[in-house]
Amino acid sequence: MFLSIRRLSSAPAVSKKVLQSLRSETGLPFIKIKEALQVTNNNAEEAKEWLLAQAAQHNWTKAEKLKERTTSQGLVGIYTTPERVSMVSLLCETDFVCRNSTFLNLLHHSLETVSEHGVSSVDQALTLPISTDREPLGEAIISTVGSLGENIKLSGVYSTPATPGTGTYLHRRVESDIAGLQLGTIGVVVSCDVMPVDPRPVNQISQHIAGSSDLNNLSDQPLLQDETVTVGQLCETHGFKVLDFCKLSVG
Repeated sequence: MFLSIRRLSSAPAVSKKVLQSLRSETGLPFIKIKEALQVTNNNAEEAKEWLLAQAAQHNWTKAEKLKERTTSQGLVGIYTTPERVSMVSLLCETDFVCRNSTFLNLLHHSLETVSEHGVSSVDQALTLPISTDREPLGEAIISTVGSLGENIKLSGVYSTPATPGTGTYLHRRVESDIAGLQLGTIGVVVSCDVMPVDPRPVNQISQHIAGSSDLNNLSDQPLLQDETVTVGQLCETHGFKVLDFCKLSVG
């Protein structure tokens, strides 16, 4: 392993002309072209053959053609374990596809990956191996794009430790047969210092966050359900503080 890394790192730098040429010939993203050149020790012809073979196997070409299509549909998923509460938004083009079992399985694997590694960055999540066969999540998405024929994007991820003060809310819930998985079109995770005896105020704040377009200065905002009370006043009345929150949505 050490010798392989040493050999690759000592390879000559690739010219922009070679990168542009392979980009023009294959239509694939630069990140894949650079990977191909690394694998083939900067041999342009071998890199092209490797790219075309990998593209056929993993549907890269179809994914590249579809990547500019609008993704206005999809689902937000919340996945709860004893250790973490995680949330992702996975977008697609049509309502039909977001109810497809292949799409739902991809959403589930995305949530498992985010939960397992505790990440809140899309770019980082895409590089992580999914639990099913250990391929990177980004490649699993590309393969699903190829099989379903629609553009699919991971648009948001969030993960936080599960505590007694953690609350969740989903707008327009969708039924799920997967244990621990909740689905909807808007998701909110709220972390409080404690959970009040009556948890309804935390749910009210979660609904407020889901329905609000401006989440700056949350504590000073009049509650959507009762504008005579601010979010901060509701927290004070029931003896808890909001420490952190995240909202993900479709569209």
